Amino acid sequence: MSLAAATASLAASDMQPPPPGSFAGAPPQFTRFTAAELERGFMALAFGSDLRIGARPRGIRRFDHPIRAVVMGGGSVDRSARMREVVAEYDRTVPSLKLSLASSGDADIEVRLIDEKDFNGALVAAFGAKIAKDFIARTDPQCMTSVKSNAAGDIVRSVSFIIVDKGDDVFLDCAYHELLHAFGLSNHDQRNVWTTLNQNRMVGYLTAYDRDLLDILYDRRVRPGMSPVAARRVLPRVIRDHGFSVR
Repeated sequence: MSLAAATASLAASDMQPPPPGSFAGAPPQFTRFTAAELERGFMALAFGSDLRIGARPRGIRRFDHPIRAVVMGGGSVDRSARMREVVAEYDRTVPSLKLSLASSGDADIEVRLIDEKDFNGALVAAFGAKIAKDFIARTDPQCMTSVKSNAAGDIVRSVSFIIVDKGDDVFLDCAYHELLHAFGLSNHDQRNVWTTLNQNRMVGYLTAYDRDLLDILYDRRVRPGMSPVAARRVLPRVIRDHGFSVR
């Protein structure tokens, strides 16, 4: 089913082609949404996670300080420069992230580039055999991100594993998808036809919808640890003040 057909009964509007640099065959995107469409997507994606390391937070998880990301090159295809461009795009288009690239040393987000054959072993090395086995059995992942947070909901560290040797489409889809998780949109929503975090879609770029959700997540009124009830109270004003919605 095409994106246009899937959204025929919804209010999203202003369809645009995929941006320059997208892989061949990348889907188009809608760029304007109702407040209800944004709120529903935010609530579905900002709460819950396939893999959680550390204390179980009671609500929103996000960084509460400027974010430093490092790209750790590896694998048989050199995609380090392109991955750094993806990180830079997030910094440029979502300034509230306060994101910067680190060349080495301590970082809040580690992006590890690996070949597919090394994926399972990398998960075991990072998280232990039991956690890796359970996660793989539940989700059959192509790439993955671990988000470690404290009990207050502050993200302490995120680690993303990105496959580099399965083509441009898999690499770009993983790159944009996993960074959304790393910033705090930790869940998936297979019913949402606009987000990269629908595992039934391959997108490969930062959509207007996901950019809006990140801007909402990093609004100063949306705090780490905020409960779903508290988030629903502030979301209408946040969405309105940012001018995201069409109505």
